[in-house]
Amino acid sequence: MIIVILGLLFLPTLIHKDPAPGMTMSRTRSRTLECERITAEVASQRYPGKVQPSRPRGEYLERSALVCAERLVRPGLREDRDEAILSSLQALVADLTSSAVDLHPELASRTWLVEAFYPSAPVSAKLSFATKNALVERGLLVSDRTPTLSAGDVDVLTRMPPEQAYPAACRRYNDNGSMGAEHALLAIVSRDPRETILHAGLCADGQWSWLK
Repeated sequence: MIIVILGLLFLPTLIHKDPAPGMTMSRTRSRTLECERITAEVASQRYPGKVQPSRPRGEYLERSALVCAERLVRPGLREDRDEAILSSLQALVADLTSSAVDLHPELASRTWLVEAFYPSAPVSAKLSFATKNALVERGLLVSDRTPTLSAGDVDVLTRMPPEQAYPAACRRYNDNGSMGAEHALLAIVSRDPRETILHAGLCADGQWSWLK
C-alpha cells in the first residue's frame, strides 16, 4: 500500500492520512510505514494524476511530497545493520548518486551501470534498484547490464584488500571490454561490516575514484 501526502510550505494539505502518530494513526501502525520526502516534480512523475507538477512559471509556495510504503517485513526480523540501511535507503542513495553526478558532470552523456557490494544479497538488490532509479530521476541513461570478469580475475581480486580490489576491477573492466568510453559505473559499497553507512565509487575509462 502506498500513501502519498502532498505538503505545502506553511499550508499543509493532506491527500491521505498523516503517517505520524496521532488521532488518525496509531503509533504501532505508524511504525509499519517507511516514508520518503521527494520533490513535487519527482512525485508527479512517479504518481501521475495524484500529484500535480509545478506550474511552468513557478509557484508562490514550495511543494514536496511524502511517500510512505508499508513495510514488507515487520520490525525486528531483519539484522540491525540491514534495518538501518533500508530505513534510510532513499536518502543514502540520493546522497551517493548526487556525489557522482555533481562531481563528474562530464559523464552525464554516458550510459550508467550500477553495482552494489553488500553482504546480504536481498539488500544488495534493493540498493542496486534504488540507485538506478535515482540516476534515472537525474535524467541519466541507465543500463541493467553489469560488467563481467573472468574466473581468474575474480580469484585474484578476492585475495586483495578492498582498497586495491576495486581499482583493479575497474581496470580489468576497461581492459576486457566490459566497459567502454560510453560507460560509467557507480558502485555502492559496504566497506566495513560495523558501519551503517554506505560508500560510493566511480569507475570510468579504467580509472577508479572513491566519492564517499
